[in-house]
Amino acid sequence: MRQRSLRAGLLLAIGMAFGVLAQDSDVFILREHTPAPAFSLPDLSGKKFDSKALAGKVAVLSFGATWCSSCTSELKSLENLQAKFPKDLTVYFVAMDGRGEKDVKPYLEKHGHKIRTLLDPQMEVARRYGVRWLPVTVVRDRKGVIVGRAIGAREWDGKEALAFIQPLTGR
Repeated sequence: MRQRSLRAGLLLAIGMAFGVLAQDSDVFILREHTPAPAFSLPDLSGKKFDSKALAGKVAVLSFGATWCSSCTSELKSLENLQAKFPKDLTVYFVAMDGRGEKDVKPYLEKHGHKIRTLLDPQMEVARRYGVRWLPVTVVRDRKGVIVGRAIGAREWDGKEALAFIQPLTGR
């Protein structure tokens, strides 16, 4: 049992170290070409959102939690990104807070965030999307293919984000 705990601790430390290194990378977003897994998650009102609604749209899914300061540090820039492409892009914060809406809704209200939010407290969707640390943001193209993955907080309303997103939107 002690060996298992030590091994789990070592794997967690290695994963966190990789996440820190990836955040300090000069690469804004890692390009990929992976079919995006289908999912269904509740939004803050409890209404089910099905990923089929993303068909034909460019989507940004930011996986994080309200207790994660680097996750919440990018919420405003994600909102700004959405505002720059109101018809061509859909941005979601996928909150993995363990108590779901009980933690997420008060946090967003207190800080004045208006970002579309989905709840994934069991981290089922996050695991299917290969999220191993926080924050991780994936960009899906109109065909439902993950075309980019950012590990760590980013400035989503900055030059690098716009250079990546704009061609996907056709603008």
